[in-house]
Amino acid sequence: MQLQIEVERHTGLYFEPYIKDHICMEEGRATCVFHFHHNDITQEGAPLFREIFLQQALRWKPRPEGAERGPRIPIWMDLTDDLPDGYAILVDDRDDHIRYVARPGLIHPRGAESITRHQSERSPDWWRLPAQYGVRSQTA
Repeated sequence: MQLQIEVERHTGLYFEPYIKDHICMEEGRATCVFHFHHNDITQEGAPLFREIFLQQALRWKPRPEGAERGPRIPIWMDLTDDLPDGYAILVDDRDDHIRYVARPGLIHPRGAESITRHQSERSPDWWRLPAQYGVRSQTA
């Protein structure tokens, strides 16, 4: 199945970030759209998070139809300037938790808390393959 991740910034009245899936089994494609209010993620941050969410999605697989739901995995994001040279976002993706570490200028703390909470709520429906990965930035 072809997978696409999008991160969209929207203007207008404030809303809490959310995730919407668009799956077309007949065409063999799935798109996962992360919707943010423009105050919650920066223009620089949106493509970096799109890349990190894609790397993460490649390690997540839906549970088979009829399978029991799994445990809810804690997912959180720490905002810090203390990242290895060149990195804007790092992820420690484990069976029992997922921790993002991101540069503060990419995402607002409110957006970070909200989107990771939504990911955690969705986690019982997915299998994860543990990994560590990151995305570099020109300005990191």
